[in-house]
Amino acid sequence: MAAASVCWSFGGVFIKFIPWGAMSIVGLRAVFAALVFVVFRKSFRVNLTLGNIITALCLSATTLLYVFANKMTTAAAAILLQFTAPVFIVLIYLVFYRKKPSLGSVLAILLTLAGMWLFLMDGFGAGGFVGNVLAIISGLTMAGVYVGNKRADTNPQDALFLGFLINSFIGLIFAVTEVTADFSSWIIVILLGVVQVGLAYVFFSKAIKSVSALLACLISTVEPLLNPLWVMLAGFAGLLDVTEIPGLFALVGGAIIICSVVGYSIWEDKAPRD
Repeated sequence: MAAASVCWSFGGVFIKFIPWGAMSIVGLRAVFAALVFVVFRKSFRVNLTLGNIITALCLSATTLLYVFANKMTTAAAAILLQFTAPVFIVLIYLVFYRKKPSLGSVLAILLTLAGMWLFLMDGFGAGGFVGNVLAIISGLTMAGVYVGNKRADTNPQDALFLGFLINSFIGLIFAVTEVTADFSSWIIVILLGVVQVGLAYVFFSKAIKSVSALLACLISTVEPLLNPLWVMLAGFAGLLDVTEIPGLFALVGGAIIICSVVGYSIWEDKAPRD
């Protein structure tokens, strides 16, 4: 799951290099991600169970909302606000499964949100209002991806592959009239599809089978820590005109997030199973 998060973290900086619209990026990225999954699965077949369909739609919505948010706000704000997902995971289990959260999970969520709040307090995550709202909604759909993959009728590989196919169909409609023959943009889109999405979800499909939805999501907070870091480094290198530089509050927030995730991981590993 941590490896998946590292791959995901390159999305913010890569997307900012591409001049095309969000829908074109989503569609082309999904095409290459789907190809990675075809090679990995050695099959084009998908079982259309209710769990696979729900999870695929959540994945499609998450990627669409995130790319739009990343275009309309800072990379830091987009990814940090998306990671309100742990809260939504607890709410989904509470409302639909009548499963009350444990004290350890509530504490881990509160500490993780506190760390993210420090990022925002630092001004590091400040961005456009509409982009921020879209990022929060993507947190809800992202929670659906984690919970959906734990359903008995969901095969993670089928569900994720179906999500890529949905985004490919939606995005390519826009790409036909918008995409240019810009060599560097094509290279970045291929990297987005193969590494940032395709390889990431190969790791994810393996990991989600052996960890809880909440722990998987908390481990994935590695992504919002690294995402703005790559943007900052690109700015320092003169590749991007950005000023997203973390300060003391952001660094403290990152440390809190890492400690809360590690602590909860240890706690859940030692906790008795239901």
